[in-house]
Formats: sequence, structure tokens, C-alpha cells
Amino acid sequence: MEKYTENIIALANIKGIGAAFMKQHINLISLYRANLEMLSSLSNKINEEDLYSNILKAREIINDCTTHGIKIISYLDADYPKLLLEIKDPPPVLYAKGNLELLHKAIAVIGTRKSTELGNKIAKKVGQYFSEHWAICNGLVEGIDKHSITNDDEVFFNVIGIISGGLNFEKTSSKITKELAKKVLDRNGLLLSENEPNKKEDQFSGSKASRIQAGLSKGLILVQSSRNGGSKYTLKSFSELNRPIGVIDFKTNSEFNNSDEFSGNRLLLTELNQGLQKMCDIKSKELIKTREIIPISRNEDYKVFEDVLTI
Repeated sequence: MEKYTENIIALANIKGIGAAFMKQHINLISLYRANLEMLSSLSNKINEEDLYSNILKAREIINDCTTHGIKIISYLDADYPKLLLEIKDPPPVLYAKGNLELLHKAIAVIGTRKSTELGNKIAKKVGQYFSEHWAICNGLVEGIDKHSITNDDEVFFNVIGIISGGLNFEKTSSKITKELAKKVLDRNGLLLSENEPNKKEDQFSGSKASRIQAGLSKGLILVQSSRNGGSKYTLKSFSELNRPIGVIDFKTNSEFNNSDEFSGNRLLLTELNQGLQKMCDIKSKELIKTREIIPISRNEDYKVFEDVLTI
């Protein structure tokens, strides 16, 4: 591990210094990375005393990661995923455990935690198909997330779990996340977090982690969501990127046409970017960079979506 990693961790943990600030100053941070005096000159919110104090904490974090087999990847490292750098506030540091080769072939499959039996069946079908050639980027929670990576009680190969707490998930995560995280690792998958290993998940960490899921993914598929569902957080981050969105379209089904749990799908399919703007409370349509919204209603549409991913 590069010596400057502890400086990056220390800097990222200073109050008032967020991920967006660090991306804005990434070139200077890269230049000054070994010089605490120069790093402290980036903002009046930073001083050398705070940096030194946080470096002691950073060293504890690094030691903890070494003990638990967790890899630290700062955004100055060559193996930091380039796609993730395209979001406005990429995590300065990623904590990773598992198969790092999956980082460069991810798609997000998202949807409501209040999924119906129909939604679960679709999620499983989508997950089975795309996990053969892609990595399914997933929040490891109940509902569509769970059903898009499992067949009965078994997790598919090629799953990336974005943990909203730290990677010592037995201490930091909910019951369902613990269960799925262990199975992901057992199937040669990958776990990622922007949080130090022992930081517990909270009511805000899930929505914050959704931007990582969006940033890592070459494409996104919405399986099932209401207009006001939590999927809007991932969709909003993803809408800022020039990448395609697939939306499950099942117009021949009465539940799809009438259930509130599919109202988000219907909105995006009928109003496209304008629907995305409404669903995600985006102030201006000019902020939406989505390459294309693709209806997915049959097996052949999976290939159509894949073809757009490779453009």
C-alpha cells in the first residue's frame, strides 16, 4: 500500500471536507499527497494539527484492514474504477474485499424493497441472465436487490455488494445484509464500502451508498419501483452520467398496469427523461445526461440493452 494512502484517509475525515471538494482538488491532492503542509493549504478548514490527529486514526484503520483482509483503494491508485470517478462526489477511498476483477464489468439492477411476487420473479430472471457475463452491482437489502442476486437460497456468481456500513459487516450491517454479504464472498464476489471497517450503517448511509452503485455501473436496470420509491436515489445519480437505463416493461400484465409498485416504471416508460426528472426531483432537464431509456419486456431486449452498453 502506498504511503500517501493514510494522508488521503486523514484528509477525507476532516469535518467539512467532502468527497465533492476532494474531487474538485484531485490534481492538487495528487501533487501534494506526501506533503502535509501543502495538503493543509487546500482549505481554511484544514490545518496540520487536524491532519496529524487524523493520520493516527488512519493508521488504526489501515491496521484493521490488514487484519481483516480488506484492501484500501484511494482514487489516486491505478486500480480505482475510472467509471466511479465520473460522478460528482466519488469516494476518496474504497474499502474492498473479494474479487476485484468484477469492478470493471458492472451493471446495476435496482428496485423497491417492497417487491411483489411478480417483481421478484422478474428480478431473478434479469439477475440470472446478466450475472453470466456482467457483475450485478447490488445494495444487499430486501426486495428486488435480494431477488436479483439469488436463486432460492443461493447467491449468483459475479455479484458486487455495496455495503452502507463498514466491511466488518457482522458488526455493522443489518441481518439480511450480513447473510447476503457472506454468501457473496463465498461465491467469489466482491464487497465494497466507502466507510471504515467498523462504521455502522445508519438511516442515511443507504441512500449515500446508492451513488457508488450508480457510478460503478455501465448500465442500470429498474425492475420495479413506485414513483416515490428509494430507487430514485440511485436513478438520480445515474441520470448525471452518459449511460443507458433499462426499464422493465410488462404492459400485458394487469399488476404492472395498475399497481403503485410499478408506477415508477410506467412513468419512465411513458415520459422518458421528463419522467426521470419528476421521479428524482431533478431541478432541470439539462442536468439529465442519460444516453437512452430502453424498455425491457422480453428476453430479446436483454441483448438490445447489452449492445448499448458496449457502444
